[in-house]
Amino acid sequence: MSTSARDKLISVVAPTPANALQKLIDDYLQDRRVKWSAKTIKIYRDALEDVLLPFCANRGVDRLDQLTDRQLNDLTVGLLDGSGSRSGRPLSKHTVHSYVRAVNTFLAWARKQGETVTAKAQHPKPGKRVLDVLSREEIQALEDAAATERDKLIVRVLADTGMRLGGLLGLTLNDLHQDGRSASLKVHEKGDQERLVPIKPELYRRLRRFAERTRRDSDSDRIFLTLRRSRRTGQFEPLGGNGVDQLVHNLADIAGIIKRVYPHLLGHSFATHFLRRGGNPLLLQQILGHESLAMITANYSQLTIADAHAEAMRILMED
Repeated sequence: MSTSARDKLISVVAPTPANALQKLIDDYLQDRRVKWSAKTIKIYRDALEDVLLPFCANRGVDRLDQLTDRQLNDLTVGLLDGSGSRSGRPLSKHTVHSYVRAVNTFLAWARKQGETVTAKAQHPKPGKRVLDVLSREEIQALEDAAATERDKLIVRVLADTGMRLGGLLGLTLNDLHQDGRSASLKVHEKGDQERLVPIKPELYRRLRRFAERTRRDSDSDRIFLTLRRSRRTGQFEPLGGNGVDQLVHNLADIAGIIKRVYPHLLGHSFATHFLRRGGNPLLLQQILGHESLAMITANYSQLTIADAHAEAMRILMED
């Protein structure tokens, strides 16, 4: 075989450096599919394929062991000042923080797989955000603005459980549980993870009545269905996320709520109200399905100064 022919064969069989890094990223994401939701997988894929891979290509880095702390810090700086972003515009510290976290998590996984990589990027310190939440009165106004029992229940379930939109949309009649006076919902979120979330007996009865009535006209086992039959199947189909987003937005307009209202805001409002009323953060972690208490601390440590003052006065008055 001639030298040129052998070189061509090698180029076909052996992966290029760029393809080798891509293959490693693909293996990583495939490994994570067991634990992560499709949404989380997409977030990490965007960070690794749209940020890390182009950066490595521009720097001539074709192996992870060539990465240095200084290079990864240049990556962070480039995203912050816009010189390293696809749009050419500076990214917020929160966005850059999420990208850097994804990169570092990937590198830590690669290290455990036997890759020689010691580099680690520094996280930009994001400014603290004050959560904009809904009061219980505003949540009641949202429910009152809804024209159907389905829409009222969507507002109430999100507001009284803190569950994510995916958990709400996945609820079935079999997820309604009652043990004596205690009622709960089995919530399916983040892949195959399940948890029981306590609800008021009144809400349990409303959900059961609603689900038993509406599911007669659908082959789906989901509780929340479209209000109109599908032209394609002639069935009431499971409700989608875009429909709930638009619903909550429209209800806020009807109720005269000026804040930007979206489904996840109802979950934030539940958690904030829980803590303000003296709820145990460990129990809140279990209800929300967070993997660690640190996530509760990071997201809800900033209640208002009035909350801090009221709690301090309550404790002092007890002495």
